Amino acid sequence: MKKFFAIMAAAGCALALNATTYTCHIKVVVNGNVAEQDEVPVEVVENNGNYDLSLKNFALTLEGVSMPVGNIQVTNVPGTDEHGYTTIHYDAPLTITEGDDPQYDYWMGPMLGAVPVNMTARFTETAASADIAINLEAMNQVIDVNIFGVAPADAALEGDVNKDGEVNVADANRVIDIILDK
Repeated sequence: MKKFFAIMAAAGCALALNATTYTCHIKVVVNGNVAEQDEVPVEVVENNGNYDLSLKNFALTLEGVSMPVGNIQVTNVPGTDEHGYTTIHYDAPLTITEGDDPQYDYWMGPMLGAVPVNMTARFTETAASADIAINLEAMNQVIDVNIFGVAPADAALEGDVNKDGEVNVADANRVIDIILDK
């Protein structure tokens, strides 16, 4: 039974190694009006060459009016590695889901239903950028979202359990040893 839990813990650690949260600056342009935010977390998760990108609890203030939008999340998008960064493209309808930030009573995104989204994102272990166009055909407008962010300085070493300066299978083995009291 101990071996089973050790394997499950190691698998969990391996999955966690593939997630990076970037601290981002976001610029949103709606009908020529600009809203900007700093310190917005954007998470990218890699899973066997496919990627999930999440912008959770997205809210913006435009002309003094707060607009809670919701969660913008694309999943299972194939990535292309070139020139030292990974690129993902998403071009399909997307339903923006309700956020869970308690300061907002409602979220606008879910009321829109599926909206056409065109996104290109590029990222490395330490930096990310994305251009997202949300086409609100019913309102005859396109919302442009530009994101640029950085990962924590130690992001490349997140998961370095044995402190050898690398994240590798030796870290998973160290976790197993800890669980088995070796």
